[in-house]
Amino acid sequence: MDLRSLLVRLRRILVFRFTDVGKLPPPVLQFADVTFGYTPDNLIYKNLDFGVDLDSRVALVGPNGAGKSTLLKLMTGDLSPLDGMVRRHNHLRIAQFHQHLTEKLDLDMPALQYMMREYPGNEEEKMRAAIGKFGLSGKAQVMPMKNLSDGQKARVIFAWLAFRQPQMLLLDEPTNHLDIETIDSLAEALKEWDGGLVLVSHDFRLINQVAQEIWVCENQYEYYCIT
Repeated sequence: MDLRSLLVRLRRILVFRFTDVGKLPPPVLQFADVTFGYTPDNLIYKNLDFGVDLDSRVALVGPNGAGKSTLLKLMTGDLSPLDGMVRRHNHLRIAQFHQHLTEKLDLDMPALQYMMREYPGNEEEKMRAAIGKFGLSGKAQVMPMKNLSDGQKARVIFAWLAFRQPQMLLLDEPTNHLDIETIDSLAEALKEWDGGLVLVSHDFRLINQVAQEIWVCENQYEYYCIT
């Protein structure tokens, strides 16, 4: 690879940016003896005790249907445990990425207009910069989002999430529809960011770059932690 090609690749890798958010004293997110199932006689988790803080970088892995996405919903409060308690720091801001977020997009609207609608009162240049942090610039910001690729739409969602300045990111299969360069861009941004991360992914390219712990969800309600 010549120097020019290397510089082009580096520019492509270093495009995503999450805003640093500082620290919150632990415990930030704590599970205390949590048991959950969609019905009491079909438990997915039983007696979970663990904590996630702003220096946590966790990957959740396991077979489909093992409850990885369910665990994220317990973290956000979208689901409540049957027993036990999930405690969140009063000032904790959580943002979650999942594939259904793209359904939130008004595809007839350009990304720039969408961001200005979602975050009213901000100047256009600030919104342009927010989208630009995730690799969308120029015409891609002002054309209807129905003309964007799936990967570009995912970038709009990342820009929308990042503008909320979350202190903890919960990412559920974020690499679907992303090419290798975009995955590397996301990995670099997450490594440079100072918040907490819980990642559900089958993409070991991303896991190997960002995870410091791997938690395995399997066998219904059994729970393992590998560091």
